[in-house]
Amino acid sequence: MSHEKTAPEIQAMEDLAIVPIGSLEQHSHHLPVSTDAILAQSFADRIGEAMDAFVLPCLPISTCYEHKGAMGSVWMNADTFFAMLCDIVLNLKNQGYGRVVFVRGHGGIFVMDPVVRHLNSLYMPELRVCLLDPYFECMGIFETTGEIHAGERETSLMLHLRPELVKMDRAVDFLPDVPRGYLQYGSVFRYSPEGVWGHPTLATAEKGRLYFDLCVNEGIKHVEKIFALMGTRAY
Repeated sequence: MSHEKTAPEIQAMEDLAIVPIGSLEQHSHHLPVSTDAILAQSFADRIGEAMDAFVLPCLPISTCYEHKGAMGSVWMNADTFFAMLCDIVLNLKNQGYGRVVFVRGHGGIFVMDPVVRHLNSLYMPELRVCLLDPYFECMGIFETTGEIHAGERETSLMLHLRPELVKMDRAVDFLPDVPRGYLQYGSVFRYSPEGVWGHPTLATAEKGRLYFDLCVNEGIKHVEKIFALMGTRAY
């Protein structure tokens, strides 16, 4: 991990910094509350290694209001989080980083899109900020669709990356009969008594390995495409 290097070693790397962001939130009975942070850090480390980037330690707490009702789900106010991300990026800019990538490990961090737009509108082209959602669509790996939380995809990734933390004997399947947008109107527990939105019992480590490699490769392509598109123009 590049944040374990010395300052001179980091200075010799590319002017690219990656900021993984997770969430501390319930993941039903079978996954740890740190799942999103573990996955965000794992994606960021692999992508950063390929791109010679300085990868920060994952920010483990963000916004996860939709998981109210479970012990261990911790969040901050959206305005606090917005200001914190801006401070981190501007600190990196002042050190000479011209490119910053956010790796969003939790889909519910709705405030990240405005952060990216705000920073790019003020500081391009000397600073370019890219938002990467590392979970890409795929065909042929998973058996189900419609997963949002703690289902086949996330559980497979954790079985691949941190199997010792997964309690498959406690996994339960549940797919609510409402779309994801209903999380605007209440906690996940309003729609899923067990806090799961998917089919974790179908997860395997091999599915997780295939999907992780696919997402790393697609993530690198996405970041390169975005920075090339932004180029050196100020508008």
